[in-house]
Amino acid sequence: MNRTAFKKGLFEALLQQGFVRDRDLMRVSHDRMVTLVGVQKGFGSQWFINVGFWFSGGGMEEPGSVEQTHLYFRLERLFPQHKETILAAGDLGDAGQPEAYQRLAELIGSEIATNVKRLGTEEGLVEAYRARRLEGGLVTKVAKEWLLTVS
Repeated sequence: MNRTAFKKGLFEALLQQGFVRDRDLMRVSHDRMVTLVGVQKGFGSQWFINVGFWFSGGGMEEPGSVEQTHLYFRLERLFPQHKETILAAGDLGDAGQPEAYQRLAELIGSEIATNVKRLGTEEGLVEAYRARRLEGGLVTKVAKEWLLTVS
């Protein structure tokens, strides 16, 4: 599998779950929140899936990349119970990658997309913050202040 096929299959799985394509990203909006999903080249043959959350009124223009959001995570850090599958699916040079990729597509349809969309709400982020699920990624100062005021 190459990068194009990896990204295409991932985006198709997200499209089926209500995300929309926006250039090189997948996007879903809920009230004043925007969730972005994209892929990023890692080391060797590894590709990572990144998820970012942005809220209006946070002092920034709506982002054009995951890295510009208020909260930014690699998918395996949001779902540590599926870390091995997510990382194996993104290792395009690994012999077990096709099976892991198929399992990831199933997880996106059954669990991951629903939970990412839930996190992309004010209530979902506050709940995750209280449960300490947001410690594995980048949380900007603006986001921390916002989370403290709404939680």
